[in-house]
Amino acid sequence: MKYLFLLLAFCIFSAFAFLPPAPGYRINGTVTGLPDSTWLYLRTAKPDKDIDSCRVLGGQFSMSGHINEKAVPVYLHTAKYTNYVHFWLENTTISMTLKAGEFKKGQITGSATEDEDRRLDQLRKPSGDAADSIGRILAKTKDTITRRTLIARINSFEVQSKQVEKDWVKNYPGSLISAYLLNLYSTTWGKEATGSLYQQLSPEMKATLDGQEIRNYLALVKNLKVGDHFADFEQQNTLGKPVKLSQIKAKYILLDFWASWCGPCREENPQLAQTYARFKTKGFAVLGVSLDENKNQWLQAVKKDQLVWENVSDLNGDRNKVALMYGIHAIPSNFLIDGNGTIIDKDLRGKELEDKLAELIP
Repeated sequence: MKYLFLLLAFCIFSAFAFLPPAPGYRINGTVTGLPDSTWLYLRTAKPDKDIDSCRVLGGQFSMSGHINEKAVPVYLHTAKYTNYVHFWLENTTISMTLKAGEFKKGQITGSATEDEDRRLDQLRKPSGDAADSIGRILAKTKDTITRRTLIARINSFEVQSKQVEKDWVKNYPGSLISAYLLNLYSTTWGKEATGSLYQQLSPEMKATLDGQEIRNYLALVKNLKVGDHFADFEQQNTLGKPVKLSQIKAKYILLDFWASWCGPCREENPQLAQTYARFKTKGFAVLGVSLDENKNQWLQAVKKDQLVWENVSDLNGDRNKVALMYGIHAIPSNFLIDGNGTIIDKDLRGKELEDKLAELIP
């Protein structure tokens, strides 16, 4: 019996040992203009890290490995991103023909998802080319009125481009590109539009990482408006200590969404600091929520802008859970909350906030 068991175990082990390996990706490429021994790196966005690398030898390079998803968006780049190209990686053999300084114009074949993305690029091309053409004129234009007209035209073409992407999601519910786009623009398109498009996605796309993130977004967003009670949350402050909105006791609280990389936010910070200094002894408090990813950049901005009030972040960028909860589509954005926890106003800019507080706090 013992020997029979051992024989059975050996047979099972042998069966698994000789199974063919799971298929993976292999990238075969040629590149001109890069010296031998130049390092090339393959980088994913989620997580944000290099997953493969190789050296250029005789104008050729190759990489091989395995990804767990059907396809993932990646970057092939040189050190410091002096050259880079974005494409969709699949567990197939992918061929690339590149030229230094023009990686983005390179030829990439072998990835069906990349082929889809290229077709989408062609649909976006007319509006993109038109916007670029006007942008070149704008760069040479100094007249203020003319510049405003040109900027408005550029914005209209950008709207057209975004509509092309939204139509793609509607028309191709089984495409990885659709799930990717819907996740990418969920906070921009808002809960209602995103929810409607999500319901149209195929079950396979809903099960992808992008599909799961969209589902989490829809579950989290509360679309709070004036008259609603605030939604409580907890995130870490600049010292790494947890802070809850409900812990801040004041007659009026400004919940301020900003980021170190947001120019308009940084421009408004001096005015906000002035308003805070005027009303802090009269029952006014501020809680800043940063949509940063880089902690050092966040801390440096807090210090440079002299933001002496409490600041928190989860360092998830525009996927900050509090920002998603409050339906933040763009920053700067803020909510003014009274002592009862009711949202009484939102998106007060510059002197508007100071004037509002002057009415509320004589």
